[in-house]
Amino acid sequence: MKNKTMYAVCHLQRGSGNDSGMSCHIERKDANGKTYVPKNANVERTALNRELVTFPDGVKNRTAAIQHRIENAGLHRKVGKNQTHVVRIILTGTHEQMMKIEAEGKLDRWIEANLRWLKDTFGEDNLVSCVLHMDEQTPHLHASVVPIVTAPRARREREGERKYATKTGPRLSADDVMKRYCLKMYQDTYATAMKPFGLERGVVGSTAKHIAANDFNRKKIEAMEEDVARLLEEVEMLEQKKNDGKSRLLSWIGTGDLVKAKKNIQVLEEEVKQKNAKIAKLQSEIATLKQKQAEQLSAQRDAYKREIDAAIKRVEAAEQKAKQHERTIQAQRQQIDQLDRKANPHRYCLSSGAELVRYFIPNPSRPSIHIWTKVGSELHDDIKYIEWQNPVWQKFDNGQATVHELINEVFEPFEQISAAQAQLLGTIVEAAAGGQAQVHIGTGGGGGNPKSETGWDGKKIRR
Repeated sequence: MKNKTMYAVCHLQRGSGNDSGMSCHIERKDANGKTYVPKNANVERTALNRELVTFPDGVKNRTAAIQHRIENAGLHRKVGKNQTHVVRIILTGTHEQMMKIEAEGKLDRWIEANLRWLKDTFGEDNLVSCVLHMDEQTPHLHASVVPIVTAPRARREREGERKYATKTGPRLSADDVMKRYCLKMYQDTYATAMKPFGLERGVVGSTAKHIAANDFNRKKIEAMEEDVARLLEEVEMLEQKKNDGKSRLLSWIGTGDLVKAKKNIQVLEEEVKQKNAKIAKLQSEIATLKQKQAEQLSAQRDAYKREIDAAIKRVEAAEQKAKQHERTIQAQRQQIDQLDRKANPHRYCLSSGAELVRYFIPNPSRPSIHIWTKVGSELHDDIKYIEWQNPVWQKFDNGQATVHELINEVFEPFEQISAAQAQLLGTIVEAAAGGQAQVHIGTGGGGGNPKSETGWDGKKIRR
């Protein structure tokens, strides 16, 4: 049975505004520092959650850490209201493998590898928070990266457009961090970092898409959580006003303002009551949406798994088919070569009768050919320039002529062997040369007198 593939999960997403709503979810605390545990979390395990990045002095939470990094990065430009302040990164793996990592006591090593990858990839100063969640179904990390980059801003050059000097220095640019090729690189390098833990990269170029409804619910949850945080702040302010009103009420006893003060306090209490009711309603809706989102994510993961399994099977079948085709093509090529050798033996032998050991053409654009031949145990080599217009060279260059045909055209039979080889060839050489074999001194490493200028038939040798 085939083992199930365990995948490394690295998901990047732009934060919204100062991302305080997500800080509430990640840190399990609301804007006032009160404990907040979502419905899908196990409150008994919330104490196992950990903040893995130490905040700077005076910084108490994730939202403040994001702002602290932006304020102290040395930015040359004012940060726009519509700019992304933080990129959220969720890091985890297939549930079964993550539970195995925890059970085998490797979770701390996994965390260290993740922190090392985050710092190497995005810069240690830009990693302002990284929280381990142990109170949900699968252990995972919520990393927060402020997208500070130092590369110059890419400018599109247009004809006739005035050119301005590009300022260097740090910039807040989520667009640079979230470029398409960067996202692919993150997946590749993260998979490499997670390989020691039995986690692999997902299918490259998968056509799987996020479910639109799930994305809508996620954004709605974030907006509602931000509303809850805002309402809690408003309730706190109303409570303060109510307490101030009670203090003034005591000082107004016996005066004509007593009735008015009581009425103001009643109005404040009613407003607090209404806001608390609205908070309760929002929290109930958030819980319902999160449950629905969890069900959608589960269905989405199942769909992805089915698609991945189907894609793997298609790839394996295609690879097997391609291998079979390659074997068939190779066999046909071998058969063609064998038949050609039988039908045209002259194309695969030297006119001198020697064996071609090897050949070398240093520069095909200005061709010359160096040959090494063998007769018995005797070796010989020679080199000669080839005319570019030679029809045989043109055929050889196009794959229509064999190297033996090229050598036979460029080298005379007596130039292909040495004197010692000629003696061994005997009558074969005599027949090939058109007369009685004579002692030939080659121009290569076959030995003999290099000053000899005549061949077997007494004619001057071409150089």
